[in-house]
Amino acid sequence: MKLTRKLSLRNYVRMTRKVITSALLLSPLMSSQAGAEFTAPSMPIQNIVFLNPGYATEAFWSQMIMAASVTATSLGMTLETVSANRNTDEFLRLGTKIMMRKNPPDLLITTNNHGLAIPILATSDATGVPVMIILNSLTHEQLQDEGMVVGRHAYWLGNVSPNHQQGGHDTMQALIERHQILHGKAEGAVIALVGGQHDEASRLRLRGMQDALRQAPYLYRDRTFQANWSYEDAFRLVDRYVKHQGSTLPLRVVWAASDLMAIAAIDALKVNGLRPGKDVLVAGMGWTDQGINHLRTGELEASAGGDALAAAWSLVLLAALQRGVITSEALGTRYYTMGLATSAAPDSYLDEISMETLALKPMGHWVEKVANLPDSASPFLPLPAYQSSTAKTLGHKPLTSAMEGGKREK
Repeated sequence: MKLTRKLSLRNYVRMTRKVITSALLLSPLMSSQAGAEFTAPSMPIQNIVFLNPGYATEAFWSQMIMAASVTATSLGMTLETVSANRNTDEFLRLGTKIMMRKNPPDLLITTNNHGLAIPILATSDATGVPVMIILNSLTHEQLQDEGMVVGRHAYWLGNVSPNHQQGGHDTMQALIERHQILHGKAEGAVIALVGGQHDEASRLRLRGMQDALRQAPYLYRDRTFQANWSYEDAFRLVDRYVKHQGSTLPLRVVWAASDLMAIAAIDALKVNGLRPGKDVLVAGMGWTDQGINHLRTGELEASAGGDALAAAWSLVLLAALQRGVITSEALGTRYYTMGLATSAAPDSYLDEISMETLALKPMGHWVEKVANLPDSASPFLPLPAYQSSTAKTLGHKPLTSAMEGGKREK
């Protein structure tokens, strides 16, 4: 049985803190400073490690790594990527190993996937290696336990995350508008595909989807499936749903929290003789190359994106912090707008400029402008998409876990 299953997260954090602190006090690195209080690292921060929870070869993570690497170079930083390949135990082991190196990095950038940021922050406390969290901010429950960014964890610099709730809302809104064009206000069933049970990104995207769906009472969310950001899981779940659908209403909409799961749904629908984009409308999130290609064919109706640029944006904010453009208190938690692309205009999100081209632009010129940008802004994405959204203001209220087979109460 895995260690993370044997122990509660709180006990695991305590054990991690104790083991790491003991190891540090016995190591040559700390022998001359035993018992000394940790102090903030000296600037500048140049050597950075990105601890990737996924595979470096996956479309989403490869986009993120490419954008962050080019941005780091343009800012005079070096970026090393270490991937955990979707193994939670390996993720924690690598995080500890990186921060306990003889020559540790000046900064570790990572995510809160599966709620694992807390052990990482405990290791940061013990080693003095600063941490920046991207994509998945701390959950409501974690924030209650851990306090705010500038507080309990001295080396936790902050969070940089896309506005997941707005992205989830806008993709569902696009599906509703397309459904009205094709089917008017005819009743239909909706299924949702979400990621990990404890991922804040998944929860917030689902919440945004729910906010939009409430405006279309003729569409009923019949099931929410936890597909774990996986093509295989999403395909299996949609295929089984279509074959054994219990709803008396026809399936009209599949909303997915990622392009990968949306593409899996498209493939499962086609295997079962349904026409994506006509019989059933599908939306995803991520702006992967495959997702944009499916937008062009019309099989995918909408995709919200910009999340793959979170690491790059965090480096720009870090550079602004180092140059005194913003303070550490001003960094805090930043949610930036996500853009929306639809099948009607699949390239509008970048004015027909590919994400690769955008990611390769030097980002240094944005550093001095950071202080004048609203918190919801990102230099990579246009503001109008966010301003036109009717998504509610972000909050950290807990959501019911999105488990397979969970039904919406009418």
